[in-house]
Amino acid sequence: MPPANSREPGTRFAPQAFRDLGLHQALSPAKTTVVEARVYSDDRGRRVNVRNMQAIAEHAARLCQAIEVALSNDAFVLVLGGDCSLLIGSMLANAHRGSPALLFIDGHSDFYLPEQSHTGGAAGMDLALVMGWGPGELTNLAGKGPYVAPQRVAVLGNRAGLAIGSASLPALEETGVFYAPLQSLREIGVEQATRHALAKIRTVDEPYWVHLDVDVIDSALMPAVDSPQADGLTWQELETLLEVALDGNACGLQVTIYDPTCDPGFIAGKTLVEALVRVLAPRISSG
Repeated sequence: MPPANSREPGTRFAPQAFRDLGLHQALSPAKTTVVEARVYSDDRGRRVNVRNMQAIAEHAARLCQAIEVALSNDAFVLVLGGDCSLLIGSMLANAHRGSPALLFIDGHSDFYLPEQSHTGGAAGMDLALVMGWGPGELTNLAGKGPYVAPQRVAVLGNRAGLAIGSASLPALEETGVFYAPLQSLREIGVEQATRHALAKIRTVDEPYWVHLDVDVIDSALMPAVDSPQADGLTWQELETLLEVALDGNACGLQVTIYDPTCDPGFIAGKTLVEALVRVLAPRISSG
């Protein structure tokens, strides 16, 4: 959804901002692939309440192809967004390789149908879409939908409250996902809760994908997101969570929703890059 008339959402510019802030230099990736988004449209005349649905489907197919190439070379994949609709292409790529598992770290559940959305943004429906709820143009690309089964999904860090189920969409906690909102994470302990989540969705040797929406971070620390809200993970809690999440058989991580146009001086972006480097450098150097 445009943040203002004739203004493009700024998450598109995050990958270049990450590069400018030194992420690529610090991690020295073996290969960098750019999957460029099409020209943005606010898509006011859409027939289904998902903005730019066909463009998202096309982008998901291209992203899927790029990820598949990397995974076929046994590479650890880092996807830099962009918004959470990237999850469609990421999970499609994983679905091509078998029965994937997903660790979903997000300040929101992203579990909505188009008719429940106030914005029409696929970025607020992505978890529902990859689990098979929503229009077939996004949920069944290449005949692979649903891309991930609920029993193979763990949802961590949500603090926005769950969507109310509709006649065609169950409540998230009734789908079979492992669900640990922010309060539960802290009650159990971030490290222990993350280990428990991984144990629930996979066996020891199975690869899994990690989704990180940076709005899971406290908005006082990370205000450069499209839907800031009170509370959220501290930087230390985020690093603890990611250290556990990536200290297994994670095959990839996607980072979404950082908006550098809402971050004067890139203060939040710099801290995010520093945290990602501390967490990812040991993972990448160990292969």
